[in-house]
Amino acid sequence: MSTINSKNVQIGTSNTAAQNFTWYQPASPDGTVRLGVGNSGATTGDVVTANSSGVTVTGTFSATSISGSGSSLTALNASNLASGTVPDARFPATLPAVSGANLTSLNASNLSTGSIPSAITATTQAAKTSDTTLATTAFVDRLRSLLTQSTAAGGGTLVIGDRGTLVSVTAGVTVPANVFAANDVVTIYNNSGSNITITQGTSLTLRQVGTANTGSRTLAQRGLVTVVFISATEAVISGGGLT
Repeated sequence: MSTINSKNVQIGTSNTAAQNFTWYQPASPDGTVRLGVGNSGATTGDVVTANSSGVTVTGTFSATSISGSGSSLTALNASNLASGTVPDARFPATLPAVSGANLTSLNASNLSTGSIPSAITATTQAAKTSDTTLATTAFVDRLRSLLTQSTAAGGGTLVIGDRGTLVSVTAGVTVPANVFAANDVVTIYNNSGSNITITQGTSLTLRQVGTANTGSRTLAQRGLVTVVFISATEAVISGGGLT
């Protein structure tokens, strides 16, 4: 084995100094050995500095692979992350304010503070719709009341808007076919001192509950009945004061 006992070892014989490198020890030894650009004794810049603590590279360091701890690496660019999962602990306790326009599959159960703007909630939805947006407070209050009262003082024909309501009338009412659907319910109150007629509409079968009776019925003064639709063309009526 040969030993080179020299403070300068030039690598390269180009007439252009910048194309050569020199391993050298500083004129005042400091425990380092350096690889500089240029000829022996006339380097213009250090590329590598090595000592007992490690190696320092000036410029860009490239390698096929690097292993070991990266705890001392700084100024890393997250844009260069190509795989893996960033641990939760690496995120700050409070995330910066950014737009959440592209966030999906959010779970409302994770909301702990704040108020949902009214613009995010849905308008009151009709029953049996496919709308899956949030219900309004008005809709929830309507459920608490169970029945919303509507008034048709002169009687008339039930309309789809009467579904799920208490219809208060003082004159006869017609129950139509092909307006309501299965499971729709309408409650009728005779708010008068006289009998009124609940008329079976054309193409509708109106059955009196618990009997074989069909057809128009009489509702006594202050009588209260409920009409439950079995289909668009069949309904069952029951209540107090019904004959």
